[in-house]
Amino acid sequence: MTAIPLTTLDDLEPLRAIIGDARVVGIGESAHNVREYQQVRHLLVRFLTERMGFSAVALESGFSEGLLVDRWVRGLEDGDVADIAARGLTYGFGATAETRRLLTWLREHRHARFAGLDLPADLGSLLPAVDGVARYLADTDPGALMILDQIRRYATSWAGPYTIAALTAYRETPPADRDAQTILLSELAARVDAMRPLYPAAGYATARHELRLAVLLDQMLRAQAAAMTGSAVHAAVNVRDTAMAETVRHLLDDGNRVVISAANTHLQRIPIRLGGTFEVAVLGSHLVADLGDDYMSIAVTCAGGRTPTRRPAPGTDRGVEVLTVDLAEPAPGSVEALLKPDAPEPRLTDLRPWRGAADGPRRFRNLDGYVELPVADAFDLAVLVPELAG
Repeated sequence: MTAIPLTTLDDLEPLRAIIGDARVVGIGESAHNVREYQQVRHLLVRFLTERMGFSAVALESGFSEGLLVDRWVRGLEDGDVADIAARGLTYGFGATAETRRLLTWLREHRHARFAGLDLPADLGSLLPAVDGVARYLADTDPGALMILDQIRRYATSWAGPYTIAALTAYRETPPADRDAQTILLSELAARVDAMRPLYPAAGYATARHELRLAVLLDQMLRAQAAAMTGSAVHAAVNVRDTAMAETVRHLLDDGNRVVISAANTHLQRIPIRLGGTFEVAVLGSHLVADLGDDYMSIAVTCAGGRTPTRRPAPGTDRGVEVLTVDLAEPAPGSVEALLKPDAPEPRLTDLRPWRGAADGPRRFRNLDGYVELPVADAFDLAVLVPELAG
């Protein structure tokens, strides 16, 4: 099967027919903050925006924080790219040179707007979204601002800079306070919907989406807290990927064709099966339900080298540590073994001919391990990077 080399934009011209009229293309990665994967992403983003008219680029990062980056990309905000990326991207994604290079390119060429896909503040705080809603309503609805002040008081009590620490603080919050926060968010959402005709049209959709993401983060925390007490019903609820899917819908409502960048496991077309007992919907499976074949997913993985991975770190603020490890040879039956490189450059392969085939790949790399599933059902295409420098 012919693989497309990824070295120049002209190399990617065969991708035009494969993508066709798709409205959303997902570009994945088996680990975050990997230079080689980000170089692949940059080339694909350039092709899709310059030559195929995609008009929005969205990363697995906070939506509310990303509004600053979007203003900067569109020339409405001044500042150094390093500072903008540090303030406007969550999970530390703004720290890499390749991501800053992508943002600079978007600003210089103005082919596409920027968006964050995700819930706010590394999942550790409602405040970026709440503050965004408050800015919109500041001169419009004093009653709503009173509700926002109450929400902010509850949300401040557990907010933190790290995901696990914030969840721990949330679980230690009195149940009555958690319930009050949920009720107030529901009250505010109903009020903002009911009073929409009285609000300024400019900015409404963005503020309403920020409020929706605040509601979803609250619900994610409730589900996680319940799951940690043993509730299997709540363990199957993946609110975070639901939120990212809603952000994609928000961008599509503006008439955009959207390029999204996230982990492979978010972008796969089929749900994740946990423990062989139940399925969990992910961003990609939401988009397939919405768009069918108008969503195309590209897994990005590697044959070998050194990769970032995570390990539990009990007793630390973050709760996990990131370290770099050597990768073993691709496992039998993996997409990496199937596409093992015979050339030095990354190559893109169409996986769809293997759908339903008994000899199709059945696992793909995730960090330094594997996810077991029919890979050709999960992804339309795959990019194999020969080696990661680490």
